[in-house]
Amino acid sequence: MYFIHFFSQQHVLGGLLLVLFLSISGCSAPEIKPATEANVQLQPSREQSSQAAEAPTPSNQATEKASAAATTSATEVASDKTEVSTAKQPTKTPAIKDTVSFWLGEAGWAFSQDRLTTPKGNSAYNYLQRVLVKQPKNPQALVALEQIVQRYYELVRSSLKQGKVAQAQVYLTRALGVLPAHAEGPAMLKLIAARQPKPKAAMESMPETQKPALRTQILALTSAQLQQQDEATIAWLMRLALKAQSLKATMLIVAPKDSQARWLYQTMNSADPELRIRANIKRGAPARIEVNYVARVDELEVYDH
Repeated sequence: MYFIHFFSQQHVLGGLLLVLFLSISGCSAPEIKPATEANVQLQPSREQSSQAAEAPTPSNQATEKASAAATTSATEVASDKTEVSTAKQPTKTPAIKDTVSFWLGEAGWAFSQDRLTTPKGNSAYNYLQRVLVKQPKNPQALVALEQIVQRYYELVRSSLKQGKVAQAQVYLTRALGVLPAHAEGPAMLKLIAARQPKPKAAMESMPETQKPALRTQILALTSAQLQQQDEATIAWLMRLALKAQSLKATMLIVAPKDSQARWLYQTMNSADPELRIRANIKRGAPARIEVNYVARVDELEVYDH
């Protein structure tokens, strides 16, 4: 009995001390909710469960947005790389092929522009020569050479009609440079010669020899020829230069003035743009051209003063 009574008193005293302590500390006893109310909040219905499953949580939405943004960014980066790589790729330009058909086309274009044998390196004749180096018997190139010669013959006739004999001689020289043994060459030479003064005997001539021998022809020049420098004199000088070249002759050009001697040399040298005459110039009198060559008879015509 004593023990029970003591325990009861002790239990009551402990309870009082606990209430006093809680009141001093300002704490209230925790509210204990009924078990039924707690169960309602912790166990959602089936409809709430399905809605919760269907509706994405904020964390899931953030994850999906981040994934979509990453995918879009990756696609854009890949697209940019593709564009950059495409832009960096150099454009391939077709190289000009060194073919026969290409040179034939260039020759045709040059011919249509009347660039027959000049300028050097960009004329129809130059392009055709490249073709013939590869194919010496190319029929198109051979026909084209004939066309160049015929075109020069047209220019010869046109120049003669206009009284430009020297110019006609230049065109004929170029034509024979393309095809030296052309069948119409002699006829064209006669056509030009018909417009020239008739030659006469040389100042100093040598008799005909049985065998070729060294000959010297001295061709006189008048002061009128040197001063007027007319077309007839120019044409005669050009014919003289061409003949001297065919004979492999050497010449000495003599004139009272240096300017006159240079004019004689330049005129004769222009007869054939591809060749240079073998001549020296000298200041002196009388004005003349001394020509040395090997032949059986005198080959050079003398201007009829």
